[in-house]
Amino acid sequence: MFGIQLFKNMGKKHLLLFFIGILAGILFCQTIIPRLEIFFLSKMKTYPQISQVPLSKEKVQIFCKKIQKGKGVEVDLSQQKMRMCENGKAIEEFRVSTGKKETPTPTGEFSVIYKSPLIYSKLANSWMPFWVGFYGDYGFHELPISEKEEKRIGESKIGQPDSIGCIRLNVGDAERFYRWAEIGMRIIIFGQAP
Repeated sequence: MFGIQLFKNMGKKHLLLFFIGILAGILFCQTIIPRLEIFFLSKMKTYPQISQVPLSKEKVQIFCKKIQKGKGVEVDLSQQKMRMCENGKAIEEFRVSTGKKETPTPTGEFSVIYKSPLIYSKLANSWMPFWVGFYGDYGFHELPISEKEEKRIGESKIGQPDSIGCIRLNVGDAERFYRWAEIGMRIIIFGQAP
């Protein structure tokens, strides 16, 4: 009731300023805060410096198997590779590490549901840089950083199943993918891990 009375007492000029303030706050939260988060995270002792890795300008002559239209990602578990696809062509292809037999990566068609420059996994007791979530607790991320040991996990295992079900990417590859990925973008995971 108080809120309705407040709006009735505001003049048109004040009401306009009120809504402009709300829009400015939304823009600040969507643009400035993520950049500040990356800046401060890059200064942390346990987190390596985040570089600004540009997207490759060279077109890779690899064709996507499943995504023929629009923008999307294919993950071939049998080859332990992922492709960033645009209209049937792979603009990037990366070796990845997917889930082990006892903790497999889910297969099927998904979409990007959220992104974060850094998340913490209690299950793995590690930090996951450049997180791109696609289903429940599953996502793409850079090689995890063990909180206990303050080092990367699984660098020598890229190209073979080794994760708890997520899709691990090398340093640099994950950032390129993170910057390119969009919320709602298609993800198709297929094949059988070796």
